[in-house]
Amino acid sequence: MWEVIAGEVAKTLAAGAAGGLKDLVTKRLARRRAAQDVESLLADTDRAETAVRELLESDPAFAERLQEILAQGAAGERDVPGAPVHFVDRDVERRNAAASGVRLITGPRGAGKSALVCKLAEDLRDRYPDGQLYVDLGNYRDGSVVRRSDVAARILRGLGVEANLVSTGTADLWAQYRSVTARRRFLLALDNAEVAADLRELVPPSPSSLVLVTAIRPGDDLLAEYPAPPIEIGGLERDFSLELLGRFSDPAAIEAERAAAVELAGLCDHMPFALVLAGIRVGKRLRRGPGAVASVLAGFRETGALGGIDVIAMAFEQSFAELSPDAAELCRLLASHPGPDFTTASATAVFGKPAGDALDELADAGFLAPTGTPRQQLFNLIREGALRRGTKDVAITRALEFYRDQAVAADHRTSPDRLRCYAPISVPAPDFEGKHPLDWVDDARETYGALAYQAFERKRDVELGQICGALEVLMLNRGHHRLFAHINHWGLLAAKRLGDPALTTRILSQQGRTFFLLHEFDRARPLLEEALETVRTLDNPALESSVQEFCGRFHEEKGLLPAAADFLWRAVTLDRAMADAGRRSLGIHSRMLANVLLKAGAYDQVWALLAESAQQFPSTDPRNLGRVSLVRAKYLRTVGRHDDAERELAEAWRLVSGATQYTAEFEEEFGRLCAARGDHARAHTHFQRAWQTYFDAGHPREAEFRAVLANAG
Repeated sequence: MWEVIAGEVAKTLAAGAAGGLKDLVTKRLARRRAAQDVESLLADTDRAETAVRELLESDPAFAERLQEILAQGAAGERDVPGAPVHFVDRDVERRNAAASGVRLITGPRGAGKSALVCKLAEDLRDRYPDGQLYVDLGNYRDGSVVRRSDVAARILRGLGVEANLVSTGTADLWAQYRSVTARRRFLLALDNAEVAADLRELVPPSPSSLVLVTAIRPGDDLLAEYPAPPIEIGGLERDFSLELLGRFSDPAAIEAERAAAVELAGLCDHMPFALVLAGIRVGKRLRRGPGAVASVLAGFRETGALGGIDVIAMAFEQSFAELSPDAAELCRLLASHPGPDFTTASATAVFGKPAGDALDELADAGFLAPTGTPRQQLFNLIREGALRRGTKDVAITRALEFYRDQAVAADHRTSPDRLRCYAPISVPAPDFEGKHPLDWVDDARETYGALAYQAFERKRDVELGQICGALEVLMLNRGHHRLFAHINHWGLLAAKRLGDPALTTRILSQQGRTFFLLHEFDRARPLLEEALETVRTLDNPALESSVQEFCGRFHEEKGLLPAAADFLWRAVTLDRAMADAGRRSLGIHSRMLANVLLKAGAYDQVWALLAESAQQFPSTDPRNLGRVSLVRAKYLRTVGRHDDAERELAEAWRLVSGATQYTAEFEEEFGRLCAARGDHARAHTHFQRAWQTYFDAGHPREAEFRAVLANAG
């Protein structure tokens, strides 16, 4: 069944493709082959096709990711929405913005700044082959501050860095960002900037990349920071305005009523957004017979030529009036929908009934913006127009309950045995719209960020606690630490207001872990200390064991191994006392404790702890069993039992096969084992692969392995 895809991939690779496609296939093939063997294989179309087909048949996750990349375009990530089919004019601006560097694109709302960015990405695809990425900074803005670290992580993932290799510590993240972006030749679009601080550190150091920054009214500091003359856009030239009207109605009708069309374009201030809405209305009036342009013009005359943003408001009001009652109601509801976008399922949830037909009508009316993804959004100007008619609290209430249900369902499907302290609910069959549950929740993460504050303000403390608890599984698997900290901030306040000590303790410890993973230890310590103090007042050994684990991990991250071991011993003791109820946590904590003792050189109890850990996991949990085998292999290598270590390491690799987040860690351990046996050539090969993984990701450990390779040479 995979022959066509495998053949397409093989031909693309043989032609010298770079970017995400090659990176993904190369990394998977390199698990079992030397680097030079992979290169020669990829150059041979027949051999490459066979190898790729074998990967597709054996690894569903790889197959899904490969199909996504092929759909985006094999030469790299294509994350910029496609240029509007109705794009006209702007030839001068397109020529002026083609050179690398930073270019500001300024103009009033509705002038088509974002459309110009999308068209430029289409024009310049071959000039910037390593990727085309679009970020709306408004989606990452908390008040006046942009969460730039989240933007950086988003860009790194867009450039092909695996989520588990995106650094969490702030300093490491920015070092990684500079390293990765310095080696890429890509186009980066940063929409809706306001001040220079929005862009600080996000502009790549590479002189060969192009950064397109849009702003309505750029501040003086932004103009001073990037002194190249901004590309200013406004209304279209008259003939292009008429062309745009014709594209959304009928060019012959526009020409037949040319005088009326010229006046209509003038009333629209020649602004593309207003012209689109006017053209759509003309098209609808044409169904009634001739004189459609004059009819629409008469309606616009009643409001008058107002200029600027008022032109957009006028066009919106005229178009909104022609919507069916269902479409108008859905538009108002979606304007109050938290977050930057929505799906058909979430639109149906806020609508209270199937939303497909009403969404189609909004799309036909020109109200929905292209996103380049299955997710949809209202144009910002449409959202503003709808909100002028009043917010719809019912949309927020319905969205809160829907997204809560989705998060809880994804949590239970992804990790059914995890410790949970949030109020249980029975979730009806969820609709993840054809995606893996965790992928669906990940795509909606900015909506969850917006919902957190909305839920707190409305005193929906139970639902907010459920969202915080369920989203922990997202952070564990995908990161997004800053966003998770933002959500937890409101969740912690809600848990305390609710008076739920167990939930409060859980969120305190989650927040502490988030901060120590970011290496913000001063922020983590008081949270973990409060969690310890609170949990001691509860009769909840499972929760206390978890808090002890987090405290142990805090000290391990700080390099304080004896203290880390003490906390983990307490966790293990609590787990043992819980008998069957503590089996899973005992398996995890005894493995963690063994690893810390191994690091500290205290070997006496390591083997017994690992045996105890393995006994807690069923054969249906190969990932945890594989983690135990990996620590066991490290121990055997450390005490000089090299043959046993090799067998254990091979078994660990078999158990976690397909989990690409462990690739570099395994290459490192294979390398250390070969070095311990004196096989320096093989050690060099494994260290080279580990270094390549870290180098491609711009990870801080790249320098460490570069030094290892230099010494080995």
